[in-house]
Amino acid sequence: MEAHRIATLIIIAASLLIVVLIYPAAPDQIPTHWNIGGEPDAWSDKAFGLAIIPAILLATALIFGAMLRYLGSGDTKTRRATGWFIVLILALLFAVQIFQSLTILGSAIDPAFFFPVLFALFYLGISIILPRIMKRNKMMGIRTPWTMRSDEVWVRTHQRSANIFRIAAGLTLFGVFYPDHIFLFVLAPAIIALLWCVLVSYIEYKNLREMP
Repeated sequence: MEAHRIATLIIIAASLLIVVLIYPAAPDQIPTHWNIGGEPDAWSDKAFGLAIIPAILLATALIFGAMLRYLGSGDTKTRRATGWFIVLILALLFAVQIFQSLTILGSAIDPAFFFPVLFALFYLGISIILPRIMKRNKMMGIRTPWTMRSDEVWVRTHQRSANIFRIAAGLTLFGVFYPDHIFLFVLAPAIIALLWCVLVSYIEYKNLREMP
């Protein structure tokens, strides 16, 4: 079995184990959503509240796993990179579950520190994985009208995506120092990085067409 599939199963098993372990100690009402300031603003009974994130995690694994099987690239390296991208998404959800569990247990974990660091690591993971998606496919990657027309543009765009997502990770970390603007520091760098990748794909396509 491929390593990314093993990692997926481990995350799912760990998510379910957390529910089993924390259920007896959880109060009847637990937080299920936090506002942009990191404060709980939605609550539910503990059965639903503890099950919702593992359910989303499991559904995400099944849906993306099916997409990888039927829509993923035939290139082995690209399929593996896509598989690790799925693991990265599942790890993000699992981290949110850990934050919820620690909150339920009364641990003093600061959301203004936790979430910027979490998303910075997420963007850093993207910067590592994207350059490894070397072949055009119907599922994953920087899919613009220009990357989908040219293998060369696809490869160049994905190679150049690494640095911009590393910068996005660094900018996201500044959210630690501006707790009232966490949402801005988490979302804005990702939007800028994506727009930059779209622009790069257009420039690379234009340059390629102008070459003799």
